[in-house]
Amino acid sequence: MRCSLPRPWRPPRVPPDGGGRQGGAELTGRKARRSGSTTIVDVAREAGVSVSTAARVIRGSDATVDASLKDRVHAAAASLSYVPNVMARNLRAGAPTLVGLVVGDMLDPFYGEIAEAITEQAETMHSMLAVVCNMHRDPELELKYCRRLLEYRVGGLILAGGGFHQWSHRDRLAELTAQMVASGVVVTTLTPRGIDVPAFHVDNEEVGRLAAEELLSAGHRRIGILIGTQQNDVTWQRIRGMEDALVRAGAEYHITHVEYTSPAAEAGVASLFTAYPGITGVIAGSYAMSMGIFRWLRASGRSVPNDVSVVGIGNTRIAEWMSPKLTAINLKLDQFGCAALSYIAAKSGRSEPTAPPSTMPEIVHGESVSRVSQGPHAGGGQTRLSE
Repeated sequence: MRCSLPRPWRPPRVPPDGGGRQGGAELTGRKARRSGSTTIVDVAREAGVSVSTAARVIRGSDATVDASLKDRVHAAAASLSYVPNVMARNLRAGAPTLVGLVVGDMLDPFYGEIAEAITEQAETMHSMLAVVCNMHRDPELELKYCRRLLEYRVGGLILAGGGFHQWSHRDRLAELTAQMVASGVVVTTLTPRGIDVPAFHVDNEEVGRLAAEELLSAGHRRIGILIGTQQNDVTWQRIRGMEDALVRAGAEYHITHVEYTSPAAEAGVASLFTAYPGITGVIAGSYAMSMGIFRWLRASGRSVPNDVSVVGIGNTRIAEWMSPKLTAINLKLDQFGCAALSYIAAKSGRSEPTAPPSTMPEIVHGESVSRVSQGPHAGGGQTRLSE
């Protein structure tokens, strides 16, 4: 008895560019569609071109490829539902196309404008995709997102979260960001965080000084301050700037720490005026706080700015719609965010390094500050710091 062994299977030969399609190409296409794991090799077989030509067409390379071949490659990719594996391409080429952005709270328009500026510049100037993560001012969630972004092999990371208890997890954040840097991720931050990465941020003591001097220059000497958590470097930097100006002027001031939200600001300003009804000017630690302060003052029968003047920290486009228009400090975080992105792109070889923007904040004058009246709410005198 004679036994015949089956002939070994050999893949169909891929013809040179411009050649006809092999009969096996249709079978390859059907198998790829069923498996859902289409590769560039499948696209090349379906189009009847070499893998290198298919890859150049899919990447949009500047290399010259015949128009008819381009059409065949695109048609094959469409028929096979092929989607390029960008992460795999990054690992092979070493040129990152993903950058992570962790923001404090997307419901705050302040962070929305940062995200808008960075995502637009990532696409238009650096051919990068910015992945935005909303940490809801939760330090544990910030750590989780950093780990996830590391797993997704982002080329860079921008930490833009602020206004929360940052001291509780500083050591873990420092350890995690050091691990990311060691793995090749370019990590930056838009606020001072006490970790060993480049920081792109405004001079926060000058922010506090500007806010206080705006009220002092209008004659206010009894001032309330609503600002965020005490376990935060930015908070204390801004308070130092405010106190520098207020103490030199001999002003009376009272500080209340609340969350950076409108409801928290409403409750905070209510307690301030209950304890110190003679306050004539208020500094709001954020734009969201400013809205809460406006709402409570109106509900209590006080007029802005005739009875109480308000200066906000953080200027947004929505502030233009407030009535009266808010006088606020421009923190330039959109500019600093773009500077951080440019730094990441330069470190990864995608662009030339650019000089950072001016670190000085600016006052944007609105209509929420007036000269202090001589009525029952006016006054000045001793310096007092509330707990």
